[in-house]
Amino acid sequence: MNLAEKLAASYLRLNGFLFLDQFTVFTGRQHNHIDLVGLRAANSKEVIGQTTLPVDEKLFSVLTEIRGECAKTTTVAIAAEVRTNTNRDLPCSDHLGYATHFLGGTLVTPMAFFEGQHQVVINDEAIDVSLSHAGHWLVERFEAMDRLELNLTKEGSWNLSEPFLAELLCLRKLGMLSNPRNA
Repeated sequence: MNLAEKLAASYLRLNGFLFLDQFTVFTGRQHNHIDLVGLRAANSKEVIGQTTLPVDEKLFSVLTEIRGECAKTTTVAIAAEVRTNTNRDLPCSDHLGYATHFLGGTLVTPMAFFEGQHQVVINDEAIDVSLSHAGHWLVERFEAMDRLELNLTKEGSWNLSEPFLAELLCLRKLGMLSNPRNA
């Protein structure tokens, strides 16, 4: 995965999605892939002790609006294309259909991660997420975890299963990653 795909995947992961990256689809003559396919179980949350870790309320508001049902209390599937530039791209309808069948018929919401002035918005029948928004939200999530004073040593365990998140935490600890929204 490239940096933008890791950023998008980490954003989805910390919002409760399990995901497959570079998901191969076998449709038509050309076999291709979807950058990220994700599934979030109904009522999913990450809880430490009595504390539920925050999710991106903007994402869930938009997911709820586009789906017509509460995205936090229903199972949500997404298929996302990720670009490191301002060119928006979405999975094609054949690929969405393939992912829908793979996920047991769960409605798949198309998403596009790319750079732009937007944050999280509905664009036609899809959701656009700015890579900048995803990155800033990750830093906000780390800051929220710090404020909880849970004394977590997540860098070590994340390094085993989610090395990109461990790298972000390390950069943050070294003072090289901060949230300009709070400056």
